[in-house]
Amino acid sequence: MRNLKKTFSYLLLIFIIVSCENKKENKFPELIHNDLEYKLSLPDTVKVNKPYKITIEFKSDFDKIIDAVQINNSVQDSTKTRVVVYYRYHTVSASKNINENLTFIDSIPVINKSFEIDNIIFKEVGSSYYYGIISDVIMYNNYNDKGIRTSVRFDDYKQQILKKVVVIE
Repeated sequence: MRNLKKTFSYLLLIFIIVSCENKKENKFPELIHNDLEYKLSLPDTVKVNKPYKITIEFKSDFDKIIDAVQINNSVQDSTKTRVVVYYRYHTVSASKNINENLTFIDSIPVINKSFEIDNIIFKEVGSSYYYGIISDVIMYNNYNDKGIRTSVRFDDYKQQILKKVVVIE
């Protein structure tokens, strides 16, 4: 019985040592929303405190159903509505935890699958992240024979826009 306790104690000690192994933490944030294809025109190296204009292009599976924005009433589909919004955040130094240091700036309605964002500024020399989110939402209206809406269903896609850049003087 004593040998069994001793063996169990050794096995427990080995298990604790192996499970407490130092794991290298990945500093690059994990993409939580990755539903769309996109291209971001932001250089890999930027200058500190210089404003940049970027272009973002995206593709969505909703493109096959309805255009991103309906401005002309003659092309509007009364059974489907689609809204695309870009959520813009301040840039974050790579030395900080991006998830704890994100600061929301504003939201921008997207009227085209290619859009520009002005005045992107990196305030610290070193590595930084550019961060934003595209939200693509489609609403399906269902009507009965009398033209009365009976239900509404929403589907959405989200895409994190994330790029690490080197900021120089």
